[in-house]
Amino acid sequence: MNFRSFILGLAAAFGLPWLCLIVIPVVKYQQLTPVAYDKDKDGVEGMFPPAPINGQGQLVYVREGCNQCHTQMIRPSQLGLDGWYKGWGQDQEARPVAARSNVLRDYLSEKYALLGIQRVGPDLTNFGWRAPEAAALHVHFYAPRSVHDWSTMPAYTQLYKLQKIQGPPSDRALKLSKKFAPPAGYEVVPTPEADRLVEYLLSLKRDYPVPGQSAAVAASPAKK
Repeated sequence: MNFRSFILGLAAAFGLPWLCLIVIPVVKYQQLTPVAYDKDKDGVEGMFPPAPINGQGQLVYVREGCNQCHTQMIRPSQLGLDGWYKGWGQDQEARPVAARSNVLRDYLSEKYALLGIQRVGPDLTNFGWRAPEAAALHVHFYAPRSVHDWSTMPAYTQLYKLQKIQGPPSDRALKLSKKFAPPAGYEVVPTPEADRLVEYLLSLKRDYPVPGQSAAVAASPAKK
């Protein structure tokens, strides 16, 4: 093999995957626009995808590195059984209805498509359906091992404020167990950034139907 053939082969080996995995999807994404549902065929009204998610909370999510351990993508069935995992959509029964896989248009409502790189923690595509109340999420962020002692999630104490109790305790104060509780006379309360992050996670519900396709998940309220 001469040098010219080697260089052409090397360029093809790196160039074709780059073209297929990056350039073509980007061009397709840039041409996408929201589309309207057909009420008779789809059973719902409005636009797909729905209104944008909490952008400020998403920025906190990115800054704190949450996307390093959590994905936000349910793969097509030929690539994995994501759509059949319990709790990954509205259905919370022991034998769930399959949640649909994600499509490119799902991410039009986001400034960043946080697909993730690995699942050290669970996928968060539809986390809003199975999330606990906001107060419990704040405890989980501040002291993950107060919820599960085996948790490998880092504690995001920087998103909370330790303050001296003056007068009645704050109704926003975290209810922490003794091991994780603040010193006597002090309380831990969420900062606005912590609130935006929790609001963002509660907004993650992307199993609404795709126009022209049958809905994979019933449009009934989530079961907890």
